[in-house]
Amino acid sequence: MNVFSEPEQRSDSTDVLRSDGTESAVTETPMFRLGRILFGGILAFNALDNLRNLQGRVDYADAKDTPLARVSVPAISGSLLLGGLSVALWRAPVAGATAVASFLIGVTPMMHDFWNAEDEEQQQQELIHFLKNTALLGGALAFLEIAQREE
Repeated sequence: MNVFSEPEQRSDSTDVLRSDGTESAVTETPMFRLGRILFGGILAFNALDNLRNLQGRVDYADAKDTPLARVSVPAISGSLLLGGLSVALWRAPVAGATAVASFLIGVTPMMHDFWNAEDEEQQQQELIHFLKNTALLGGALAFLEIAQREE
C-alpha cells in the first residue's frame, strides 16, 4: 500500500475500512457504539434526574424567567430522555439526535446565561455549563449527520 497515493473514492462516506480489508458502516464499529451509548446514556440519565427533582428544576427555570416552567421543564426533560435513549440504542436516531439538539439549542442560552451573572463565581459556573452544552450540541449534530446518511 502506497501511503502517498490518492485515497480510493467510496460511494458511502459512512463506511470504514477494517483491518481485514472489508468495509463496514461506521455505526457498526465498537468505538461508535461506545460513543453513542456514553453520549445518549448520560443525557438520558440527566433527563431522569431532572424528572426526579422536578420541583427544583421548575424553581430554577422560574428564577431564570422561563416561560411556562411548570409545563416546559417536564416536557423538554421528557424529550431529552427519549432523545438520549434513541441515540444510545440507535433507534430512530434522526429523531433522537434532533430532540437532543433542540433541547440544547433552547435550554443553553436560557438557563446558562453567563453574561447576566451577578458575581464572578456564578458567571464562571454558568460559562462552564454553557460551553459543556455547546460541546454536547456539536456531538448531537455529528450524530444527526451520520443518522441522516444512514437513511
